[in-house]
Amino acid sequence: MEFCWGCGGKLEIIKDRPYHYRECGLDNVYLHGIIQYRCPECGEEAPEIPELKELHLLIAKELVCKGELMEGAEIRFLRKELRLKSKEMAELLSITPETYSRWENSREIISEGSDSQLRYLYILNAEDKAGRVLHEGIRFARSLASKKSTRKIRNGRKIEDRKPVKIDISISEWVMPHTEPIFTEECY
Repeated sequence: MEFCWGCGGKLEIIKDRPYHYRECGLDNVYLHGIIQYRCPECGEEAPEIPELKELHLLIAKELVCKGELMEGAEIRFLRKELRLKSKEMAELLSITPETYSRWENSREIISEGSDSQLRYLYILNAEDKAGRVLHEGIRFARSLASKKSTRKIRNGRKIEDRKPVKIDISISEWVMPHTEPIFTEECY
């Protein structure tokens, strides 16, 4: 990319600044080591993000493995990664579409049981076109089923006080080949 898609000006390359990846639907994801372009004439900026599917798998891992209950945008991210409509997700979780909507819109905190169930759903149904091992099958599922939930509610039960934890991801974490399973027993 040499010229601005907006005004036609010559683009500058930025390499030393983390990119705040808001396009994923989460406000707390920062990518390190990617190339960004900026037009000095009109101010337009754009990143070059390779292996988007792998990146989203890594973001999902951060969400699934975190110690607190998931928040609205995180719940929505996992649903979209599974390519489900909110009504379909509500049905899979055996809840009403209205309850699910309140979770996604951060008007209600997800219950511990549903939070765990949503994580299981993602892990067992995530796609990986790169042939990467996501989990260790039956052994992994049994391990998850035998553990008691230890999810914490951060900042009490007030939704408006909850702030997402920053997720910093280096390009080498999703572009380089990996042979180990992404979701392990330590994750849960």
